[in-house]
Amino acid sequence: MAEEYAEQLFLQEKPTLALLAISSFKKTYASVITKEISSTFAHTTKILSKMEEHGLVEFTIEGRVKYVELTEHGLKVVDVMKNLMIAFGGESSGENRNAFGRSFSQSPEPTPSSAPTISQTIQEKIDNLRSKIERIYIIESESGADKETLYRKLGPFNRDIKIIENLIESSKDQIDESVVISHSDVRRRLGSIINK
Repeated sequence: MAEEYAEQLFLQEKPTLALLAISSFKKTYASVITKEISSTFAHTTKILSKMEEHGLVEFTIEGRVKYVELTEHGLKVVDVMKNLMIAFGGESSGENRNAFGRSFSQSPEPTPSSAPTISQTIQEKIDNLRSKIERIYIIESESGADKETLYRKLGPFNRDIKIIENLIESSKDQIDESVVISHSDVRRRLGSIINK
């Protein structure tokens, strides 16, 4: 019965999109997933609960915030799903786009150097910035903050986005396209939150 449900779960659009969204955010909140997959919060939490039952995601609580992230098993399922999407698309390259417009690549070959590349360093800054923006947005939204409060709390992140943009533009090394796309996604996301 559990195996039957797992198949039914991923033959539906919303659970598949939810799993891909969690993969792209790494560690996020149920309400962020709700927005990304255009679902209701109740339906999203039901999906996430089923995913937890199947060992695909796990929840952690830090302070008052409940995070969701993929387990090792969940990461394997996402890899299979990405390969399936590539196969359906007939693309042979390691890069494709998920339903949210973010790019994803098959696991890159490990670099011989243990020092992170400039692209990895910038990507980490972008990921940290995205996490901060989403965390503040969720906390403020749940507390019923008005548009002015959201702008006051999130507006300063425009400066951080500009700093990262300057890092990308001034780099002497080639920056991975996925980093540039990720930066654009964060800039658009912040703009859409502030301009609601």
